[in-house]
Amino acid sequence: MKIILECQIDGIASKVDGTVSIKIGTQELDKNAAGDLFGLRGKHCKILISDSNITTMEAELVDNQTLVTGKKHKTESARLRAVLFLLSQQLGQDSETYYKQIMNGLIDHYKSKLD
Repeated sequence: MKIILECQIDGIASKVDGTVSIKIGTQELDKNAAGDLFGLRGKHCKILISDSNITTMEAELVDNQTLVTGKKHKTESARLRAVLFLLSQQLGQDSETYYKQIMNGLIDHYKSKLD
């Protein structure tokens, strides 16, 4: 899927894991363009940002660039949260309540080992 949008860069931030987050704003989108954009959420994508019109050659260069996909690296805490979420679903419990219960138990366990 390819989407061409005019946008404004509203913010740039570096993240703890070394990645960079770019926040963009667009004019109002029609429902087809908005649907396409939401369809890309969480997917590995290519992006070309330019403050001038993009030439055919530039578009071809981006299109020909190999998209390197791979598993997104999750932090250990994100992995634990995901496992606890699945376990709470299997046990038929509310995921947030279950997460807090388990995490408080872990915290108390390791706190008791401190001098």
